[in-house]
Amino acid sequence: MSLKMRISMWLCGGVFLVALVAWVYQLRQGLILTNMQNSYSWGLYISGLAFFVGNAAGGLVLTSSIYLFGVKKLKPLAKLGALTAFANVTAAMLIVLPDIGQPIRLYQLILHPNFMSPLVWDVIVLNLYALASAIYLYILLLPDLTGKLSRLAIKVDNPHEFSEKWAKRIAPVALLFAIGIHVVTAWIFSTQGGRDWWFSPAMAPDFVSVAIAVGTTVVLLAGALAYGTGEKYQDAYGILALIIFMATCVHLFLMMNDLVIHAWYGNAETHRIMEIAWGDFAWAHIFEVASLVVAAVLLMLKTVRRSLPLLMLSSGLFIAGVFVHRFLIMPAAYNAIPMTMVPFGLPNTHWSLPISSGRFSPGLSTFVDQYNYMPSSIEVIILLGIAAYTLFLVLLAIDRLPILMKERM
Repeated sequence: MSLKMRISMWLCGGVFLVALVAWVYQLRQGLILTNMQNSYSWGLYISGLAFFVGNAAGGLVLTSSIYLFGVKKLKPLAKLGALTAFANVTAAMLIVLPDIGQPIRLYQLILHPNFMSPLVWDVIVLNLYALASAIYLYILLLPDLTGKLSRLAIKVDNPHEFSEKWAKRIAPVALLFAIGIHVVTAWIFSTQGGRDWWFSPAMAPDFVSVAIAVGTTVVLLAGALAYGTGEKYQDAYGILALIIFMATCVHLFLMMNDLVIHAWYGNAETHRIMEIAWGDFAWAHIFEVASLVVAAVLLMLKTVRRSLPLLMLSSGLFIAGVFVHRFLIMPAAYNAIPMTMVPFGLPNTHWSLPISSGRFSPGLSTFVDQYNYMPSSIEVIILLGIAAYTLFLVLLAIDRLPILMKERM
Protein backbone atom coordinates (compact mmCIF):
# COMPACT_ATOMS: atom_id res chain seq x y z
CA MET A 1 0.00 0.00 0.00
CA SER A 2 1.41 3.38 -1.01
CA LEU A 3 1.89 6.18 1.50
CA LYS A 4 -0.78 8.33 -0.21
CA MET A 5 -3.27 5.46 -0.08
CA ARG A 6 -2.51 4.83 3.60
CA ILE A 7 -2.88 8.50 4.53
CA SER A 8 -6.13 8.80 2.55
CA MET A 9 -7.62 5.76 4.26
CA TRP A 10 -6.59 6.97 7.72
CA LEU A 11 -8.14 10.40 7.04
CA CYS A 12 -11.37 8.87 5.74
CA GLY A 13 -11.53 6.45 8.66
CA GLY A 14 -10.93 9.29 11.13
CA VAL A 15 -13.69 11.46 9.65
CA PHE A 16 -16.09 8.50 9.69
CA LEU A 17 -15.33 7.78 13.36
CA VAL A 18 -15.97 11.43 14.26
CA ALA A 19 -19.29 11.22 12.41
CA LEU A 20 -20.13 8.02 14.28
CA VAL A 21 -19.55 9.79 17.60
CA ALA A 22 -21.74 12.69 16.38
CA TRP A 23 -24.51 10.24 15.48
CA VAL A 24 -24.35 8.55 18.91
CA TYR A 25 -24.61 12.01 20.47
CA GLN A 26 -27.64 12.74 18.28
CA LEU A 27 -29.21 9.43 19.33
CA ARG A 28 -28.86 10.45 22.98
CA GLN A 29 -30.08 14.05 22.58
CA GLY A 30 -32.59 13.59 19.75
CA LEU A 31 -33.24 15.34 16.44
CA ILE A 32 -33.38 18.65 18.31
CA LEU A 33 -29.64 18.83 17.54
CA THR A 34 -30.51 19.24 13.86
CA ASN A 35 -31.96 22.46 12.48
CA MET A 36 -35.05 20.71 11.11
CA GLN A 37 -38.47 21.41 12.59
CA ASN A 38 -42.17 20.65 12.05
CA SER A 39 -42.45 22.91 9.02
CA TYR A 40 -39.16 21.68 7.55
CA SER A 41 -38.91 17.97 8.29
CA TRP A 42 -36.42 16.87 5.59
CA GLY A 43 -33.04 18.51 5.34
CA LEU A 44 -29.41 17.70 4.65
CA TYR A 45 -29.78 13.98 5.34
CA ILE A 46 -32.46 13.43 2.69
CA SER A 47 -30.57 15.66 0.26
CA GLY A 48 -27.62 13.34 0.89
CA LEU A 49 -29.83 10.32 0.23
CA ALA A 50 -30.80 11.67 -3.19
CA PHE A 51 -27.17 12.57 -3.90
CA PHE A 52 -25.69 9.17 -3.00
CA VAL A 53 -28.47 7.31 -4.80
CA GLY A 54 -27.68 9.31 -7.94
CA ASN A 55 -23.99 8.47 -7.73
CA ALA A 56 -24.85 4.80 -7.29
CA ALA A 57 -27.37 4.61 -10.09
CA GLY A 58 -25.03 6.23 -12.60
CA GLY A 59 -22.20 3.83 -11.77
CA LEU A 60 -24.22 0.69 -12.47
CA VAL A 61 -25.88 2.23 -15.55
CA LEU A 62 -22.41 2.71 -16.98
CA THR A 63 -21.14 -0.75 -16.04
CA SER A 64 -24.19 -2.64 -17.27
CA SER A 65 -24.23 -0.64 -20.52
CA ILE A 66 -20.67 -1.80 -21.25
CA TYR A 67 -21.83 -5.41 -21.49
CA LEU A 68 -25.33 -4.71 -22.76
CA PHE A 69 -24.19 -2.61 -25.73
CA GLY A 70 -20.66 -3.98 -26.12
CA VAL A 71 -18.72 -0.75 -25.53
CA LYS A 72 -15.33 -2.48 -25.16
CA LYS A 73 -13.36 0.74 -24.72
CA LEU A 74 -15.04 1.23 -21.35
CA LYS A 75 -14.32 -2.28 -20.00
CA PRO A 76 -11.29 -1.20 -17.91
CA LEU A 77 -13.73 1.02 -15.98
CA ALA A 78 -16.41 -1.64 -15.51
CA LYS A 79 -15.27 -2.82 -12.08
CA LEU A 80 -14.77 0.76 -10.90
CA GLY A 81 -18.35 1.55 -11.92
CA ALA A 82 -19.75 -1.43 -10.02
CA LEU A 83 -17.58 -0.60 -7.00
CA THR A 84 -18.64 3.06 -6.83
CA ALA A 85 -22.25 1.95 -7.28
CA PHE A 86 -22.05 -0.41 -4.29
CA ALA A 87 -20.21 2.13 -2.12
CA ASN A 88 -22.72 4.90 -2.85
CA VAL A 89 -25.86 2.81 -2.43
CA THR A 90 -24.68 1.62 0.99
CA ALA A 91 -23.94 5.26 1.84
CA ALA A 92 -27.51 6.13 0.82
CA MET A 93 -28.80 3.43 3.15
CA LEU A 94 -26.62 4.68 6.02
CA ILE A 95 -27.66 8.35 5.70
CA VAL A 96 -31.30 7.37 6.32
CA LEU A 97 -30.49 6.15 9.84
CA PRO A 98 -29.72 9.55 11.43
CA ASP A 99 -32.71 11.10 9.65
CA ILE A 100 -35.30 8.80 11.26
CA GLY A 101 -34.02 9.63 14.73
CA GLN A 102 -34.34 6.18 16.31
CA PRO A 103 -33.18 3.34 14.00
CA ILE A 104 -35.19 0.84 16.05
CA ARG A 105 -38.25 2.23 14.26
CA LEU A 106 -37.14 0.41 11.11
CA TYR A 107 -38.62 -2.83 12.44
CA GLN A 108 -42.10 -1.26 12.13
CA LEU A 109 -41.51 -0.82 8.40
CA ILE A 110 -40.44 -4.47 8.12
CA LEU A 111 -43.28 -5.89 10.23
CA HIS A 112 -46.02 -3.56 9.01
CA PRO A 113 -45.10 -2.30 5.53
CA ASN A 114 -47.54 0.01 3.75
CA PHE A 115 -47.08 -0.89 0.11
CA MET A 116 -49.02 2.20 -0.94
CA SER A 117 -46.08 4.27 0.30
CA PRO A 118 -43.12 4.87 -2.03
CA LEU A 119 -40.88 4.88 1.07
CA VAL A 120 -41.40 1.12 1.45
CA TRP A 121 -40.58 0.53 -2.20
CA ASP A 122 -37.48 2.71 -1.89
CA VAL A 123 -36.18 0.55 0.97
CA ILE A 124 -36.81 -2.58 -1.09
CA VAL A 125 -35.13 -1.16 -4.19
CA LEU A 126 -32.13 0.13 -2.20
CA ASN A 127 -31.48 -3.33 -0.75
CA LEU A 128 -31.98 -5.08 -4.09
CA TYR A 129 -29.71 -2.56 -5.77
CA ALA A 130 -26.97 -3.10 -3.18
CA LEU A 131 -27.25 -6.84 -3.70
CA ALA A 132 -27.25 -6.51 -7.49
CA SER A 133 -24.19 -4.23 -7.55
CA ALA A 134 -22.30 -6.55 -5.16
CA ILE A 135 -23.10 -9.62 -7.30
CA TYR A 136 -22.18 -7.77 -10.48
CA LEU A 137 -18.87 -6.64 -9.01
CA TYR A 138 -18.10 -10.20 -7.86
CA ILE A 139 -18.78 -11.62 -11.32
CA LEU A 140 -16.47 -9.05 -12.91
CA LEU A 141 -13.75 -9.84 -10.36
CA LEU A 142 -14.03 -13.61 -10.73
CA PRO A 143 -11.34 -14.15 -13.44
CA ASP A 144 -8.78 -12.25 -11.34
CA LEU A 145 -9.45 -13.94 -7.99
CA THR A 146 -6.18 -15.86 -7.93
CA GLY A 147 -3.51 -16.59 -5.34
CA LYS A 148 -4.68 -15.77 -1.83
CA LEU A 149 -7.98 -14.53 -3.24
CA SER A 150 -8.74 -17.85 -4.95
CA ARG A 151 -10.60 -19.08 -1.86
CA LEU A 152 -13.20 -16.40 -2.58
CA ALA A 153 -13.82 -17.67 -6.12
CA ILE A 154 -16.51 -20.14 -7.04
CA LYS A 155 -15.22 -23.19 -8.88
CA VAL A 156 -15.91 -23.00 -12.61
CA ASP A 157 -14.04 -24.48 -15.58
CA ASN A 158 -13.35 -21.18 -17.32
CA PRO A 159 -13.68 -18.17 -14.97
CA HIS A 160 -13.16 -15.61 -17.77
CA GLU A 161 -15.82 -17.14 -20.01
CA PHE A 162 -18.18 -17.55 -17.04
CA SER A 163 -17.66 -13.91 -16.05
CA GLU A 164 -18.29 -12.58 -19.57
CA LYS A 165 -21.39 -14.72 -20.05
CA TRP A 166 -23.04 -13.80 -16.75
CA ALA A 167 -22.05 -10.14 -16.96
CA LYS A 168 -24.01 -9.96 -20.23
CA ARG A 169 -26.95 -11.90 -18.78
CA ILE A 170 -27.23 -9.77 -15.65
CA ALA A 171 -26.65 -6.46 -17.48
CA PRO A 172 -30.35 -5.86 -18.39
CA VAL A 173 -31.46 -6.59 -14.83
CA ALA A 174 -28.72 -4.37 -13.38
CA LEU A 175 -29.70 -1.55 -15.75
CA LEU A 176 -33.35 -1.94 -14.70
CA PHE A 177 -32.39 -1.74 -11.02
CA ALA A 178 -30.14 1.25 -11.68
CA ILE A 179 -32.98 3.19 -13.31
CA GLY A 180 -35.59 1.88 -10.87
CA ILE A 181 -33.73 3.00 -7.76
CA HIS A 182 -33.85 6.61 -8.87
CA VAL A 183 -37.37 6.49 -10.23
CA VAL A 184 -38.67 5.19 -6.90
CA THR A 185 -36.63 7.79 -4.99
CA ALA A 186 -38.15 10.49 -7.19
CA TRP A 187 -41.63 9.11 -6.50
CA ILE A 188 -41.10 9.79 -2.78
CA PHE A 189 -41.05 13.49 -3.67
CA SER A 190 -43.30 13.70 -6.75
CA THR A 191 -46.24 11.85 -5.14
CA GLN A 192 -46.58 14.56 -2.46
CA GLY A 193 -49.60 16.35 -3.90
CA GLY A 194 -49.47 19.05 -1.23
CA ARG A 195 -46.01 20.19 -2.40
CA ASP A 196 -46.32 21.87 -5.79
CA TRP A 197 -42.53 22.18 -6.10
CA TRP A 198 -42.28 18.36 -6.13
CA PHE A 199 -45.64 17.40 -7.60
CA SER A 200 -44.48 16.87 -11.17
CA PRO A 201 -44.19 13.84 -13.50
CA ALA A 202 -40.93 15.32 -14.79
CA MET A 203 -39.14 14.64 -11.51
CA ALA A 204 -38.52 10.91 -12.10
CA PRO A 205 -36.92 11.23 -15.56
CA ASP A 206 -35.00 14.28 -14.31
CA PHE A 207 -33.63 12.26 -11.38
CA VAL A 208 -32.51 9.54 -13.81
CA SER A 209 -30.76 12.01 -16.11
CA VAL A 210 -28.92 13.64 -13.19
CA ALA A 211 -27.97 10.21 -11.86
CA ILE A 212 -26.47 9.13 -15.16
CA ALA A 213 -24.53 12.40 -15.41
CA VAL A 214 -23.12 12.51 -11.88
CA GLY A 215 -22.57 8.74 -11.60
CA THR A 216 -20.58 8.80 -14.82
CA THR A 217 -18.61 11.78 -13.51
CA VAL A 218 -17.73 9.82 -10.36
CA VAL A 219 -16.49 6.90 -12.47
CA LEU A 220 -14.53 9.27 -14.74
CA LEU A 221 -12.87 10.90 -11.75
CA ALA A 222 -12.10 7.53 -10.14
CA GLY A 223 -10.70 6.21 -13.41
CA ALA A 224 -8.47 9.25 -13.92
CA LEU A 225 -7.12 9.02 -10.37
CA ALA A 226 -6.53 5.27 -10.70
CA TYR A 227 -5.21 4.96 -14.26
CA GLY A 228 -3.97 8.49 -14.96
CA THR A 229 -4.79 10.66 -17.96
CA GLY A 230 -2.50 9.06 -20.52
CA GLU A 231 -3.43 8.51 -24.13
CA LYS A 232 -4.33 4.85 -23.49
CA TYR A 233 -7.58 5.76 -21.73
CA GLN A 234 -8.50 8.95 -23.60
CA ASP A 235 -11.05 7.18 -25.81
CA ALA A 236 -12.82 5.82 -22.74
CA TYR A 237 -12.75 9.20 -21.01
CA GLY A 238 -14.09 10.83 -24.17
CA ILE A 239 -17.09 8.47 -24.22
CA LEU A 240 -17.77 9.19 -20.53
CA ALA A 241 -17.55 12.95 -21.18
CA LEU A 242 -20.08 12.63 -24.01
CA ILE A 243 -22.47 10.69 -21.75
CA ILE A 244 -22.11 13.38 -19.08
CA PHE A 245 -22.75 16.18 -21.58
CA MET A 246 -25.84 14.55 -23.12
CA ALA A 247 -27.34 13.59 -19.75
CA THR A 248 -26.76 17.16 -18.54
CA CYS A 249 -28.60 18.53 -21.59
CA VAL A 250 -31.57 16.24 -20.85
CA HIS A 251 -31.55 17.30 -17.19
CA LEU A 252 -31.50 21.02 -18.03
CA PHE A 253 -34.32 20.59 -20.56
CA LEU A 254 -36.54 18.74 -18.07
CA MET A 255 -35.79 21.21 -15.28
CA MET A 256 -36.41 24.30 -17.41
CA ASN A 257 -39.54 22.77 -18.93
CA ASP A 258 -40.95 22.20 -15.47
CA LEU A 259 -40.04 25.71 -14.32
CA VAL A 260 -41.62 27.35 -17.39
CA ILE A 261 -44.89 25.46 -16.92
CA HIS A 262 -44.97 26.31 -13.21
CA ALA A 263 -44.37 30.00 -13.94
CA TRP A 264 -46.70 30.24 -16.92
CA TYR A 265 -49.79 28.35 -15.80
CA GLY A 266 -49.27 28.24 -12.04
CA ASN A 267 -51.77 29.56 -9.50
CA ALA A 268 -51.02 31.97 -6.68
CA GLU A 269 -49.48 29.24 -4.53
CA THR A 270 -47.21 28.16 -7.40
CA HIS A 271 -46.06 31.73 -7.96
CA ARG A 272 -45.19 31.88 -4.26
CA ILE A 273 -42.99 28.81 -4.80
CA MET A 274 -41.21 30.53 -7.67
CA GLU A 275 -40.61 33.61 -5.50
CA ILE A 276 -38.94 31.43 -2.86
CA ALA A 277 -36.88 29.42 -5.35
CA TRP A 278 -35.66 32.37 -7.41
CA GLY A 279 -35.73 34.96 -4.66
CA ASP A 280 -34.14 33.58 -1.51
CA PHE A 281 -32.10 30.94 -3.35
CA ALA A 282 -31.45 32.61 -6.70
CA TRP A 283 -27.66 32.44 -6.47
CA ALA A 284 -27.75 28.78 -5.48
CA HIS A 285 -29.95 27.98 -8.50
CA ILE A 286 -27.64 29.97 -10.78
CA PHE A 287 -24.66 28.03 -9.40
CA GLU A 288 -26.29 24.63 -9.88
CA VAL A 289 -27.04 25.39 -13.55
CA ALA A 290 -23.82 27.25 -14.36
CA SER A 291 -21.56 24.67 -12.67
CA LEU A 292 -23.12 21.79 -14.60
CA VAL A 293 -22.91 23.58 -17.94
CA VAL A 294 -19.34 24.79 -17.44
CA ALA A 295 -18.09 21.44 -16.12
CA ALA A 296 -19.83 19.40 -18.84
CA VAL A 297 -18.38 21.62 -21.57
CA LEU A 298 -14.89 21.51 -20.04
CA LEU A 299 -14.95 17.72 -19.83
CA MET A 300 -15.71 17.58 -23.56
CA LEU A 301 -12.31 19.19 -24.23
CA LYS A 302 -9.49 16.70 -24.73
CA THR A 303 -6.96 19.14 -23.29
CA VAL A 304 -8.91 19.12 -20.02
CA ARG A 305 -9.18 15.32 -19.98
CA ARG A 306 -5.41 15.03 -20.52
CA SER A 307 -4.66 17.16 -17.44
CA LEU A 308 -5.41 15.46 -14.12
CA PRO A 309 -5.73 18.75 -12.15
CA LEU A 310 -8.15 20.20 -14.72
CA LEU A 311 -10.14 16.97 -14.91
CA MET A 312 -10.37 16.83 -11.12
CA LEU A 313 -11.45 20.49 -10.98
CA SER A 314 -14.12 20.02 -13.66
CA SER A 315 -15.42 16.79 -12.13
CA GLY A 316 -15.46 18.33 -8.65
CA LEU A 317 -17.37 21.34 -9.96
CA PHE A 318 -19.94 19.07 -11.58
CA ILE A 319 -20.40 16.95 -8.44
CA ALA A 320 -20.74 20.13 -6.32
CA GLY A 321 -23.40 21.46 -8.69
CA VAL A 322 -25.39 18.23 -8.43
CA PHE A 323 -25.18 18.31 -4.62
CA VAL A 324 -26.51 21.88 -4.58
CA HIS A 325 -29.27 20.74 -6.93
CA ARG A 326 -30.22 17.98 -4.48
CA PHE A 327 -30.17 20.39 -1.54
CA LEU A 328 -32.44 22.83 -3.39
CA ILE A 329 -35.15 20.18 -3.65
CA MET A 330 -36.22 21.14 -0.13
CA PRO A 331 -36.52 24.93 0.44
CA ALA A 332 -39.24 25.88 -2.04
CA ALA A 333 -41.31 22.86 -1.05
CA TYR A 334 -41.17 23.40 2.70
CA ASN A 335 -41.28 27.21 2.76
CA ALA A 336 -44.49 27.25 0.72
CA ILE A 337 -46.82 25.86 3.37
CA PRO A 338 -49.68 24.13 1.50
CA MET A 339 -52.34 25.17 4.06
CA THR A 340 -53.73 28.65 3.35
CA MET A 341 -56.52 30.90 4.63
CA VAL A 342 -58.48 33.77 3.07
CA PRO A 343 -58.46 36.85 5.34
CA PHE A 344 -61.77 38.73 5.91
CA GLY A 345 -62.29 41.52 3.40
CA LEU A 346 -59.59 40.24 1.02
CA PRO A 347 -61.29 37.49 -1.02
CA ASN A 348 -58.52 37.36 -3.64
CA THR A 349 -55.71 37.05 -1.07
CA HIS A 350 -54.26 33.85 0.40
CA TRP A 351 -52.20 33.77 3.56
CA SER A 352 -50.11 30.77 4.56
CA LEU A 353 -51.54 29.18 7.68
CA PRO A 354 -48.82 29.31 10.36
CA ILE A 355 -47.90 25.95 11.89
CA SER A 356 -45.99 25.12 15.05
CA SER A 357 -42.24 25.00 14.61
CA GLY A 358 -41.88 22.41 17.36
CA ARG A 359 -39.28 24.60 19.08
CA PHE A 360 -39.53 27.20 21.82
CA SER A 361 -37.26 30.24 21.76
CA PRO A 362 -37.90 33.04 24.32
CA GLY A 363 -39.16 36.18 22.62
CA LEU A 364 -39.89 34.45 19.31
CA SER A 365 -43.13 33.04 17.98
CA THR A 366 -43.47 29.27 18.00
CA PHE A 367 -45.57 29.48 14.83
CA VAL A 368 -43.95 29.99 11.42
CA ASP A 369 -44.99 30.30 7.80
CA GLN A 370 -41.41 30.27 6.50
CA TYR A 371 -38.12 28.95 7.87
CA ASN A 372 -34.62 29.66 6.63
CA TYR A 373 -33.13 26.21 7.20
CA MET A 374 -29.39 25.81 7.43
CA PRO A 375 -27.87 22.45 8.45
CA SER A 376 -26.44 22.24 11.95
CA SER A 377 -22.84 21.22 12.59
CA ILE A 378 -24.04 17.75 13.64
CA GLU A 379 -25.79 17.26 10.29
CA VAL A 380 -22.73 18.43 8.35
CA ILE A 381 -20.36 16.19 10.32
CA ILE A 382 -22.55 13.11 9.83
CA LEU A 383 -22.93 13.75 6.09
CA LEU A 384 -19.17 14.24 5.71
CA GLY A 385 -18.65 11.02 7.65
CA ILE A 386 -20.88 9.08 5.27
CA ALA A 387 -19.00 10.58 2.30
CA ALA A 388 -15.71 9.57 3.96
CA TYR A 389 -17.05 6.04 4.42
CA THR A 390 -17.80 5.88 0.69
CA LEU A 391 -14.28 6.93 -0.25
CA PHE A 392 -12.75 4.60 2.36
CA LEU A 393 -14.66 1.62 0.97
CA VAL A 394 -13.53 2.39 -2.59
CA LEU A 395 -9.89 2.79 -1.52
CA LEU A 396 -9.98 -0.38 0.56
CA ALA A 397 -11.42 -2.41 -2.32
CA ILE A 398 -8.85 -1.01 -4.76
CA ASP A 399 -6.06 -1.93 -2.34
CA ARG A 400 -7.27 -5.44 -1.48
CA LEU A 401 -9.10 -6.59 -4.65
CA PRO A 402 -8.03 -6.74 -8.32
CA ILE A 403 -10.18 -3.74 -9.25
CA LEU A 404 -7.47 -2.12 -11.34
CA MET A 405 -5.99 -5.22 -12.93
CA LYS A 406 -5.90 -5.20 -16.70
CA GLU A 407 -9.11 -6.46 -18.26
CA ARG A 408 -9.00 -9.34 -20.71
CA MET A 409 -10.29 -8.09 -24.03
